[in-house]
Amino acid sequence: MKYIISLDGGGTKTEATAYSLEGKVISQGYSSFSNLLVNEKDGINHIIVAIENCLRPLSIENCLFIFLGIAGIGGVKDRGPLEKALNESFHIPFKIVNDAQIAHAALLNGQNGVLTIAGTGSICIGMNRENIVTAGGWGHLLGDEGSGYWICIEIFKKITQESDEGMPLSYLTKKLLERLEIKEVNELKQYIYHSTKGEIASHVPFIVEMANMGDLMAMAVLEEAGRLLAKTTMQAIRKLNLHEIPRVAIKGSILLRIPVVQNKFVQSIREHYPAVKFYTNDVSSTFGGYLLAMNEINK
Repeated sequence: MKYIISLDGGGTKTEATAYSLEGKVISQGYSSFSNLLVNEKDGINHIIVAIENCLRPLSIENCLFIFLGIAGIGGVKDRGPLEKALNESFHIPFKIVNDAQIAHAALLNGQNGVLTIAGTGSICIGMNRENIVTAGGWGHLLGDEGSGYWICIEIFKKITQESDEGMPLSYLTKKLLERLEIKEVNELKQYIYHSTKGEIASHVPFIVEMANMGDLMAMAVLEEAGRLLAKTTMQAIRKLNLHEIPRVAIKGSILLRIPVVQNKFVQSIREHYPAVKFYTNDVSSTFGGYLLAMNEINK
């Protein structure tokens, strides 16, 4: 049986899936992160291991193509070491793109449209025939508006404003300080500047819990996240000239699992594009790699 392998490489997990030419999953392999910006040597190793695990029950001679979607690949200055490792390990034709591109193909089934991803970070990728655009995705220092990291930082900023203005500490502030085992607001500075993006973003469930309890500060920040993600999405729509009936897919825990954010996102876009079609199916990004690999083979 002839087949292709599609790899979805993220900041925490790498998934390699073998698809028959008809699109049936026939094998899978996993490993740890493959974002080379985190650690190039380990990232490359994890990519190779995931593919090897996927190939274990298969005949490598029947693999026609490997399509790789890897987080952060756009920021990698030299892909040479990764390309060398792939060539030496498998001797199979391959193509490497950003992981957002294969997610786009998966969720929109290869159709033109826009995909907005909001997890720890955020990015929007749009495609119209051969034209590919992005909006957002600038990272936490320049952007990532509406992301999990952004939501938490906004809450922390509001807490510092409370302190500077001499206001009584809100219930949310007291509970968050308690959660962090911090007694004074001044201690937040040390926590923020010594924590990773993921650690800071991990407080999103707590903020959602506070919003569900009626906390106005938490609710306002979540609604603003939805509005800003919609703004980024509409920037991509305009870049692509998809004005009539744009297709918008969403992915990531912030947009898929927080109703407040999703509702404001949908509402904001519909105000400008009433006929917009939303796609929220939970489809593996590797399916997008399969579709794009088949395009490469058919060429």
